Parts: sequence; C-alpha cells; structure tokens
Amino acid sequence: MQPFVFSCDAHIAEPADLFTSRMPDHLRQFAISSQADGDVRITRIGEKVILKINTNFHAHKTGADDKAFQQQSSGDTPSPDRACVDAREHFVSDCAVDTRRRGARDLALRLADMDRDGVDAELVFPSLGLMLPRIDDREGQQVACRIYNDWAWDYTAPVRDRLIPAAMIPCFDFDDALTECLRTAELGYAAYCLWEGLNNYNDARWDPIFALAAERHIPIVFHTGVGDINIRALRGPGAAMFNYTRQMNDAVDIITQLVGGGVLDRNPGAHILFAEHSAGWLMGLAERMDEVYHGHAPAITPKLSRLPSQIVRDQVHCALQNDVGALRTRDGVGIGALLFATDYPHSEGTFPYSRNVVARMIAENPACSQEDFVAVLGGNAASLFVRANLKHKVEARARQTEAA
Repeated sequence: MQPFVFSCDAHIAEPADLFTSRMPDHLRQFAISSQADGDVRITRIGEKVILKINTNFHAHKTGADDKAFQQQSSGDTPSPDRACVDAREHFVSDCAVDTRRRGARDLALRLADMDRDGVDAELVFPSLGLMLPRIDDREGQQVACRIYNDWAWDYTAPVRDRLIPAAMIPCFDFDDALTECLRTAELGYAAYCLWEGLNNYNDARWDPIFALAAERHIPIVFHTGVGDINIRALRGPGAAMFNYTRQMNDAVDIITQLVGGGVLDRNPGAHILFAEHSAGWLMGLAERMDEVYHGHAPAITPKLSRLPSQIVRDQVHCALQNDVGALRTRDGVGIGALLFATDYPHSEGTFPYSRNVVARMIAENPACSQEDFVAVLGGNAASLFVRANLKHKVEARARQTEAA
C-alpha cells in the first residue's frame, strides 16, 4: 500500500469541434482546431497554423506501435530485440507492458488507467486549450476560455472527486482575468491557470487577482508551454535537449517577477504551482534571489517584508515527475514546496510506471520520513486545492499505510 497519490499535472481531451462549434460567428477566426494531415498533426487558430507535430511522435512511449504487446496478447512471442522503456528511460524485461493511454477521452477508461497506475486524483489541464494564450484578440481569448471552462466543469462533474479541472484564465486584459476568476470561483473551480511568457508579473495590477485567489483558497498554477512563448527557441544540433530543458526558465522568470515585484509579498495567502518544470532548481533560485536582494540592496525596489527565500518557502510550489532527487532540496525550500505529477496521458509522463517511480522516490531518499512522502505524493496538493476536499482521504490512506 502506498500513500494517497495526487498528480498535479494531467490532461483531458476536448471534443475536436469544441471551439469551432461554439465560438460565435464574429469570433470564428479565433477558434482552435487540430487535424491530422498524413503523418503530421496541425493545430490552427482560425486559418493560422500554430503548431505542427508528427503524429507518431509519442509512439515509443504510448504503445501506438507496440507490436510486442500485440504479439504477447495474441499468444505469440515478442521479438527478442524489442524492448519497452519505463518512465525512467531504462530498459525493462517485460515487453508485454501495455502503455496505451485508453482514458484520454473516456472517463470510465480514465479511472481504470488511474487505478492501474496507482493514482487517486489528478489536477487536469486541457489539450486543445493549451493554445488559448495564443489567441491574440481580447474578446476571442475571453470567450474561448469561457467555452473551455464551462465544458471542462460539466465534463468532469461525474468524477470530480478524482479529476480536478484548472480554470483557464484569459490574461489579455487584467479586468477580463479577474472577471473569469470570479465566475469560475462561483462555479466551484479549485485552481486557476495563468499564462507564461507575459513578462509582467511584477505589475501591481495582478494584486486583485492574487488577493482573490488567497481569499477563495484557490492556487494559481502555471503549466509549461501554456503561453505565447517560443517553444522551439533553438534549431539544429541539441535543439530538442535545449528547448525542453529550458522550459523551467519560464517558471524562474515568473517566480522572480512575482517575488521581486512584491505581488506575492503583498498577498501572503496566495500560492503558485508550476507543473512540468521539474523542481530541483527551486532551492538554487531562492538562494540566488537572497544573494541579489542583499548584494544589490541600493537598487532593489520594492523592499520586501520577507526574504525572497522565505516567500518561496511560504508560497511557491513545484511538481516533480521522474526527478525524484528533488526531494533532497526539502531543507532549503520546505517539504511543502514539492508535489508529485504524472502528466497523463502525455508520453513524457510516468504512466503506466508511476508506482515504480514512487517506489524509486522512497528508495532513493532514505533520509525522508514517511510523513515527507505522504506530503509530496498527495498531502501538499490536498492542502493547496482545498476546494477539492481530499484532505480526509489523504489522512485516511496515511493511517492505513502506517498500519500495513
């Protein structure tokens, strides 16, 4: 038996025509759509191409071309030179592991996949809706976010004890952002998702939004790549390594702006969470901000009531996946800063090996207590997402695990 597991990063898949069918006629040029064209999937906003990706890009992890599994299922012997790869990218001997994500669009199959993976609850982000920040029109972005939020709230209604949707907040305009925060709070949302790449999180006009988040106990979350940012900043040799690794830099920028500009300091009850940025770097960032705050004191404005590192400990959180070594930073950032995620159904996530990752987390961090693992795997998330009402489940599982 393992502690209650809350994944702070997972995704649901909207109907293909969600935006094209629901955007009003005068905003149809801002509707998001995605179609396969041969071996390439093309995502558009209106007629504008936003993203192209090979349709078989994830096949090595999702089982889309897993002939070994098909042979095993039919009673045949898998090819001896075929290997399956676990979430740590190490070869495993059992090539018959089914890695297909069946629950991306089916709630019953979704719960079955979660049970199989040892995941009790998930914070869920959109799929098509990840492109919402790229709508470069105020009304278009506002309406599209409302369309997604209404659909996601209805879609997850039967299973909202296990799937907790994040409201997508339009960030084209501060008033629109506050309006949608208020509206989705009234619906019952437990999380707000803001955009990356804005380069304005030192602006005091964010204060009413962060104050509302604190008042309603709704954390603000940022998902990697969800913003009008260049996700392919480097081309050529090493580009994939560079582009995927540097995604944590977007989190670094946001944290530094919110801390340095005083938004978090002025709203001490607000909490921010970063999904799919890894976590081990947070301690280094906190120490660096302290060094700058002291070393360049004459130039620092505004003055803060707490050191940057204390603001991080009090209000900043990061989700980890395979980077279980991040737990070694708990003394620097506090155990409350660290949360677990699977990124289901995306190929870079831990499905269907999340139980193995949890076991590795425990084995490779012998200095951590059972209370630390309970916190990272689900307790911290239950404390953040108060509206999800999962704290009693975390505590009950902790008692059962201890007894076992």
